[in-house]
Amino acid sequence: MEEIAKEINPIVCGIINYYHKFWEDDMRIVWNQLNARLLKWVKWEKDLYKKASVRYLKTKYKEHPNLFAHWLLVRP
Repeated sequence: MEEIAKEINPIVCGIINYYHKFWEDDMRIVWNQLNARLLKWVKWEKDLYKKASVRYLKTKYKEHPNLFAHWLLVRP
């Protein structure tokens, strides 16, 4: 997950800086979709069921809340 965060954080930071200031409510949908995609990746990579993958993502958030830039705006 750290490698994925290193790759997408510059892009996400740019989107936050440009779009989030003007369309904060609409961007929440985008961040929730990104969280859903991360959840799908965790489910596939770790070979977990949905509830277990949600639990895994939430524990990652508790350990490293600044891992993904959008986690400052929307929790997983």
